[in-house]
Amino acid sequence: MKNILIISGEDSGDIIGEEIVKTIVESGLEAIGTGGANMQGAGLKTVANFESLAVNGFLDVLKKMPELFFIKRTLQKKLKSENCKALICIDYPGMNLPLMKYAQKINKPVFYIAPPQIWAWKKNRGKHFKGVNVGVFFDFEKEIYESFGAKVFFVKHPCLNNTKICEDFKDKVLFLPGSRLGQLKRNLRRYINIAKDVENAVFVASRKELFDFLNKKFAGKFPVILKESGTSFAGAKAVFCTPGTAVLEAFIAGVPTTAVAVVDPLTYIMGKLFLKTKYLTLPNIILQKEVIEEYIFVG
Repeated sequence: MKNILIISGEDSGDIIGEEIVKTIVESGLEAIGTGGANMQGAGLKTVANFESLAVNGFLDVLKKMPELFFIKRTLQKKLKSENCKALICIDYPGMNLPLMKYAQKINKPVFYIAPPQIWAWKKNRGKHFKGVNVGVFFDFEKEIYESFGAKVFFVKHPCLNNTKICEDFKDKVLFLPGSRLGQLKRNLRRYINIAKDVENAVFVASRKELFDFLNKKFAGKFPVILKESGTSFAGAKAVFCTPGTAVLEAFIAGVPTTAVAVVDPLTYIMGKLFLKTKYLTLPNIILQKEVIEEYIFVG
């Protein structure tokens, strides 16, 4: 059966990919690739373990290098098949950039949604996007990708669809230590140290795997909530989370937000050497001023 290969490697990409998968399936094609519960629920046929792609930081990548290499080879074989008609990449540049280059080499059409943040670091990656269909969220992204010859179109940010109200968030201080297990473990001690001095502290997990881990870890010490897709942070008293999509979600919901992250030493050094922006969180980058406090620790 003719198919489209679609690759997402993290929760935010899984949310973006859900509607794309539905459209592929409705068109009579098969959607194959990697994605989480949202994409799978929409009809994605998985060809590699989504959880294995959940890495954060250079050391996490090095630890999983053999498994990630195997997944890449598997996806390349699927892409090379005559049945595969196009590649859709969603964020996750560590895997998607090599796949995009391979697709270009074998003359397969490429669509890249939420492309790499070349305005923040590794700007030279932009040259690989000449002629590629690129879906972006913001004006400043459009301008820089067009300067490299990409065919740019706008995509509605999934955060804008978060309209469900969660009563369990009301008047609570929410702690989101990470959307990947390795990232969560690295951040957890720092978040616990903050939460133990906060009234109405609640930990929030974006996936059941993280929800189960936190419940087992806390053994009732802190309440844990599994955040459903499309749920807003509206009504919360404050949010502590890692730099990423959750910051933007909380900012859009009008909730006071603080970004806190613990990074491995190698990631910290690479960031210091190559990061071209003053800020890490999107609200600060877009507005060019600190509206979200950012705290980065090495550990």
